[in-house]
Amino acid sequence: MTKSHLKRLASPRTWPIAKKTLTFIARPFPGPHKVSHQVPITVFLRDMVKIAKTSKEVKRILHLKKCLIDGTVAHDNKRPAGLFDIVSLPEAELFYSIGINDKNKLYPISITEKESKQKISKVMNKTSLKGGKTQLNTLDGRSILVDDATKYSVGDSLIISLPDQKIIDSLPMKEGVTIVLDAGSHVGVVGTVKAIDGTTIVVKTKDNVFSTKRRYAVVIGKDKPIITL
Repeated sequence: MTKSHLKRLASPRTWPIAKKTLTFIARPFPGPHKVSHQVPITVFLRDMVKIAKTSKEVKRILHLKKCLIDGTVAHDNKRPAGLFDIVSLPEAELFYSIGINDKNKLYPISITEKESKQKISKVMNKTSLKGGKTQLNTLDGRSILVDDATKYSVGDSLIISLPDQKIIDSLPMKEGVTIVLDAGSHVGVVGTVKAIDGTTIVVKTKDNVFSTKRRYAVVIGKDKPIITL
């Protein structure tokens, strides 16, 4: 049985929190992201963007329906917000996305209201269904039905509108695209794909060229990032 509490010392290293101030911290509900790539909304609002000072203040914000995650109202203080998710507080005119840096820490990115209307999500796998339709399963737990499966491949990124979750466009994984790495020894690095060899890609940055696993890469633009980093 999953415990309802979590000690700070046992929390994922990706969480940008002080480990030794208090004993416990909120444990996020099971969500679409892996635990290391998501934080409970309490941690995001209190510890990462410091909009609230206490969990009680966070609960008040949520009770008043003032916080949205990917365009939908967040009701519970343990609701997870994960990598590339959009957290909005429209009344305060505050909009954020969540990134990961080269220290392997999740961090908030201040964005515009216009940017908060869409997000990037990576295609993790495809499933064929009856009737000739195909289901795309994404990094953030979405299952999206599409008619033309040939337009999308595993490893591509989708640009999804919020909150209706419709596909606006796609960013194919191919040579020349801009990617960010969400894991591995080069986590958080933004670069250009120079070559693809099976499960390995060659990435070029301003100062370096290296190989890494293809599954670590998330396409964020064709020739430059289309999201704020």
